[in-house]
Amino acid sequence: MKKAMILGLLLFGMMTQANSTNDPVDENKQKQYEYLKKAKYFEIRAKLAAGEITLEEAQKIWQKNLRKIRKKEGK
Repeated sequence: MKKAMILGLLLFGMMTQANSTNDPVDENKQKQYEYLKKAKYFEIRAKLAAGEITLEEAQKIWQKNLRKIRKKEGK
């Protein structure tokens, strides 16, 4: 009975450990996606602060760039 319980706990531990490992490639892609979004955001924000574009234009540009980034990343 004790051996079965220990074996069950061991298998449970192995299963949870296998499921908890994250793929570093996916994490890197997610970070790259976030960095691209931030770069575009700050680019648009700089133009807005300089008075080159209006708030409405900034919003349209942001949405357009966000769609491009998502399409490029396959999201």
